[in-house]
Amino acid sequence: MNIKKSTFFFLLFISYSITIAQNVSDKDILKQIKGKEIEWIAGGNSLAKVLMKSTKKWGIYHIEAYEYSDEEIEELLLDDKFEINFEEVVAPKFDSIGWFKDMEPFIIVKNNKKYGVLMNPYEIPDAVEKVNCMYDAIKIVENDGRFYTLVKQNKKWGLVDWFEDVTLVEPSFDKPEDVPLVWIEPWAKDMFIASKKKLDADILIFDEGNGDGVFKARNKNTKKWGMYQSLGSEALTTLIPANYDSINFFNFNGKYTSVYNEDKVGIYLSYWSYGDKAKQTVPCIYDDYKKFDADGVPKLAVKKNGKWGWINWLTGEEQSEFNYETPEDLPYPYFNQDIWMED
Repeated sequence: MNIKKSTFFFLLFISYSITIAQNVSDKDILKQIKGKEIEWIAGGNSLAKVLMKSTKKWGIYHIEAYEYSDEEIEELLLDDKFEINFEEVVAPKFDSIGWFKDMEPFIIVKNNKKYGVLMNPYEIPDAVEKVNCMYDAIKIVENDGRFYTLVKQNKKWGLVDWFEDVTLVEPSFDKPEDVPLVWIEPWAKDMFIASKKKLDADILIFDEGNGDGVFKARNKNTKKWGMYQSLGSEALTTLIPANYDSINFFNFNGKYTSVYNEDKVGIYLSYWSYGDKAKQTVPCIYDDYKKFDADGVPKLAVKKNGKWGWINWLTGEEQSEFNYETPEDLPYPYFNQDIWMED
């Protein structure tokens, strides 16, 4: 089944209309279904959560219940005034279970004091079998039309892919709001797993803007970031070594990007432009930077000790005094900015 996660619109209910007669009590329904407790799902089109006597677990059922009139009983020669039919939607295997709301493509279930994710059973036939209740807590976060599964283990928070069942961010954060919302497409699953293992990384973040297999990875031990490219589960190219507190992705056709250490910014050249000569040309000693286009030539301003000046991003050489309050105060950059390295 081909399901696009970012537009996971699903039909929660079957199309025909069901009547639940007001005079059909929950007690009568529980007797027929052999349940212990029942909770009707608001707006659920005859859906109910039922605690079953046989398993002592909760499941979800689609229930039709109708009470015949005396005239109907006599005319149809019926033995029972109630007609109660039910269909199992979610097998009774959980200590607690929710239901879908606000277009969420999955819900949280609980077993033996641990939590797991249940996908929509109308879309995923083996949804119940896929559930793995192994987390201390789960939090659903919606961001930009996507749903993320934050999980807690050993008092730390991480992130898992609810659809592919892949750990995206190892549980290493004290608060759920600190966990980066990483996203991978289904085609990148094998590459993600292989690269994460090969780099001994706890976080991988793909460059969604390019879709060319470029990602940032944080080393599990040093907590330093590097940048890599992989178009398969085996090949792996290092674009920037894992020496930095943070890294920005390259712009389209960009000659360089910014890297950070101890809240200071530097510049690293693009592998696609400079190949094996790509390296850090500007050390991480500046407070901020701003790119300019000077008559078609890319120029770079940097901030140091509260003042702005020009710098040659290819060589790292400072090209002006640092006497300017804002980058807009800088004089026109007449210096020669080389684009290509000499052979």
